[in-house]
Amino acid sequence: MQDRYIGDVGDFGKYGLLRILTGRDAEQRLKLGVIWYLFSNESHNSDGKHISYLGGRRQDFRDCDEELYDKLRGMLFNEAGLIATNRSTVVLESKSILPQGTVFYSRPLFYEAGQSVSFRNSLRKEWFADALSVTARCDLVFLDPDNGIECASVTRTKNKGPKYVFWDDIDALVQRGQSIVVYHHLNRVGSHAMQVEGLLTRAKERYGSDVGLSALTYRRGTSRVYLIIASSHHREWLSYRAETMCAGLWGRHFVLK
Repeated sequence: MQDRYIGDVGDFGKYGLLRILTGRDAEQRLKLGVIWYLFSNESHNSDGKHISYLGGRRQDFRDCDEELYDKLRGMLFNEAGLIATNRSTVVLESKSILPQGTVFYSRPLFYEAGQSVSFRNSLRKEWFADALSVTARCDLVFLDPDNGIECASVTRTKNKGPKYVFWDDIDALVQRGQSIVVYHHLNRVGSHAMQVEGLLTRAKERYGSDVGLSALTYRRGTSRVYLIIASSHHREWLSYRAETMCAGLWGRHFVLK
């Protein structure tokens, strides 16, 4: 996650999904924790610039969640135009975009040049231990890395290691009975359907039938998928909410697997 993405078209889908999964107006409301995996802003590409959907009152987005749309528009724009300084997790966390009581872990995660492998290992362990402590009382924890779930070519101590969630991060949350949503960026190696199926297969092999597994692919902006790993306590609620979401107006933007 980078601050420059705040409020873009991908974020609209992200926040909309989390607002529904937590059950804002439902009997079974889940307490949300967000671990940002906040990385330093980069400038080598145009990622994060897709905010034009907020400029023209796009009904295909606004109809999905009017409150969310209007809050994001109000946060990022005034009469003079874009408020660039509001594109930050600090501002977002203060605007009640996500449900009341949401817990955020916003400590940045990145490495400095010249740091040893052992130092980076220690830094990452300390960072994640803090994240676990902050989200200990949450029912549903959202992991928001820049790139997604680990890949073979990037270890946790490489410069780009902080851009990834590693499976043992997820293990720690599953083991203490929490439900998890993980952001994962889809790439060009194989079809998107094949990549999603691969994620679900890997999760099933790792966690077996003790959890409920599903994936929601967001089709706007850069293609991304949200892997849902539901604990036995929440699997029926989360499955129902994901299905209901995709059966309604959000189905124009999400595909459920």
